Amino acid sequence: MAWSQDTGLPAGSDAVFLTRWQVSAAPGLDALLLLGAAAGDELQAEYYPNAIDHVRDNLDPDALAALDRVGERMRGRGMLTGPALALIFSAGPVASLQDVVRSAGDPEAMLRPGLEQSPNWNEERYAGLQTLLPDVLLALEGLQEIGFEAWYDRDILPGVDAAVVANLDAVAAYDIIPEQSRLLGRELDPEIEILIVNFAQPYGIRIVGQRFLAYSGWPGDVQLRIAAHEIFHPPFDPEDPALLERLEALESDPWMRSIVENHNPAFGYNSFMGVINEDSTQALDQIVSERIGVARDPGMRWRHADGGMHMVAAALYQAMMEDGFDQTGGRYSDWLLSALDRGILSPAEVRRRAGIIVGAEAVEHWYDLVERAAESGE
Repeated sequence: MAWSQDTGLPAGSDAVFLTRWQVSAAPGLDALLLLGAAAGDELQAEYYPNAIDHVRDNLDPDALAALDRVGERMRGRGMLTGPALALIFSAGPVASLQDVVRSAGDPEAMLRPGLEQSPNWNEERYAGLQTLLPDVLLALEGLQEIGFEAWYDRDILPGVDAAVVANLDAVAAYDIIPEQSRLLGRELDPEIEILIVNFAQPYGIRIVGQRFLAYSGWPGDVQLRIAAHEIFHPPFDPEDPALLERLEALESDPWMRSIVENHNPAFGYNSFMGVINEDSTQALDQIVSERIGVARDPGMRWRHADGGMHMVAAALYQAMMEDGFDQTGGRYSDWLLSALDRGILSPAEVRRRAGIIVGAEAVEHWYDLVERAAESGE
């Protein structure tokens, strides 16, 4: 099922509503997310224990071995299996399990064209993907053999379809594209597509295009916050040499290294630039969420989210508020370079500004881990 919005603007209204919401189901991506959970995702294990057990108990030995190889390879690269597979396969059709089976079997025809158009395209990574897909195909065919499609259509899809209708109703009145455009300093496609799935918890997952995956049971305000977040990724060029040079001091700071190295790797963001990308996006989405009226308290959010690792998000948010960027907008990547040049994001200033939002204890927690490691000789 797929639905599009009617903005409900009165006839003759001068208001211009830019955001166009599309909401639909994506059973093919749900199959991949279930495989990711069954491949050993630590966080998803608590949400889907029965489904994981069913998959692992019933897949034939070859398919199970292939699934485990996929999970081990993804974890070895610091990636979350289900979300990574969803991103890759979203470049092709995803309306059914058969769709993603066909994509795994013929990536040149089904996936490469869409992946080449995405900002994350990389020929070398694609070559590596091709060596992974035979195992993904074995695992997907294993799902077919144990009756995934009939089970999904009977037990899962009715709830997903109901969530499609409910979520479109919840988000349709919110015009968030103008807010995101003014903070990125560029025009965005007015269309946002939410793909409703069952096996996404606890993640909001950005995929190819201005699309993201969301769990069917989340309420509308959560979906809005996810939309406010995911569209920003990435808010800068992660390979910009000028930015990389300016970030060197923060990257080498012991407190920052502690966040990168000592957070739970199951949360993802297992590199310095991964943290900067995510935390920049979180700081930006907090501003948008506040302006449209669906925000969480920033201190409560960043003290607790993902084990309290997003200290840089708190600092960036505070710096943008102090600088007035939340009001003026502009090109975030330019603001970030300027903030680094002006010293307001030096390691000491990042810690100080984070402390304004989350408190000293949350900041010092990561420095305490550095001291403990030094005392133990690690």
